[in-house]
Amino acid sequence: MPITELPSSTENNIKPEYSKRESGIDDSLCFSAESQITKTSGLVDLQVNGFAGVDFNTPGITAQTLQKALDAMLASGVTTCLPTLITASEEHLKSCFSDLENSRQSCQLAKMMIAGYHLEGPFISPHPGFSGCHPVEAIGDVDQDMFWRLQETAGGRICLITLAPEVNGAIPFIEHLVSQGIIVAIGHTAAGPEKIREAVEAGAMLSTHLGNGTKAELSKNNNPIIAQLSEDKLSASFIADGYHLSPDVLKVYLRAKESKRTILITDATAGAAAEPGIYQLGDLELFLESEPVVYNKKTSRPTGSAVTMDHCVRNVMQWYKVPLDEVVTWAGFNPMQLLKSSKVSEIFTEHDNSVWWEENKGEWYVKAARSGKFLYQS
Repeated sequence: MPITELPSSTENNIKPEYSKRESGIDDSLCFSAESQITKTSGLVDLQVNGFAGVDFNTPGITAQTLQKALDAMLASGVTTCLPTLITASEEHLKSCFSDLENSRQSCQLAKMMIAGYHLEGPFISPHPGFSGCHPVEAIGDVDQDMFWRLQETAGGRICLITLAPEVNGAIPFIEHLVSQGIIVAIGHTAAGPEKIREAVEAGAMLSTHLGNGTKAELSKNNNPIIAQLSEDKLSASFIADGYHLSPDVLKVYLRAKESKRTILITDATAGAAAEPGIYQLGDLELFLESEPVVYNKKTSRPTGSAVTMDHCVRNVMQWYKVPLDEVVTWAGFNPMQLLKSSKVSEIFTEHDNSVWWEENKGEWYVKAARSGKFLYQS
């Protein structure tokens, strides 16, 4: 069924915790008597470049196309998100942020779900491998004035920025951002342990899609991944799609970060929750087949994710036999706590966000999800 907006009387009847009957199901929702239902907090995606055929990195997004992407996201259990823009020219980024913010203001669901924006780049490593799919010609040293121009265009809602601490001007920039309540993440970096430590001392709190955005061959023990895994002041986000990191590798990373510092993200592109075909990531053409990963149409190499957050939850539960409530901590509670540590707590009101999961043959699927006054039910 489509997303429905709850009337105020119904909205008040749905509480953050169960109003339990014997079945443990909220009175306001309709599930079959045989359903095995579990309710959790909503999921939070800190990094989503596009969804359901909609690319946030291409100018021209409208309230209608943004609504389409968020409808599909809510159906996957995500109740809060940060639309993410990657490296591009200043004019391109300003155009995308302007369209996103104008659309958010015109879309009631977006006002509920979008906590802010994530800027990934352009202050990252330009070196092959480390730059990932970011256009090298647009990567550069830190330009604080440029950032604040982007922030103005985004309505002051950029609350997370990913950068490489070895880039010229990065450390004082981190200190400045943190003083303004903006979360700083380390990513697409070739930095050694000393520079990683310097960034953490300056206030960096997160590693972005750790294990990705790096070159294939690294020094055995002295490399950016080991340096970030060993830093207990850094939480880390991971793409649990089975392609960006193999289950064996992710298992090691999760053990290093422990449950309290683990965050799941999708890093989704427009190919997520979409039919096979060709999609955009800015100027890049992406090809989606049947698996939840997109390929560069020119090189046929994997370029991004097409996974959904509920799929990531099921993957981790299956691979490591982790219970649902712990995985939801990684996909919901931990990222929300990070957001609450930033200026987003001043501009975004956390609503009653919940997900109802149904067990089917040992796996859990989203049966209903609520973001504020908006409810999805399958």
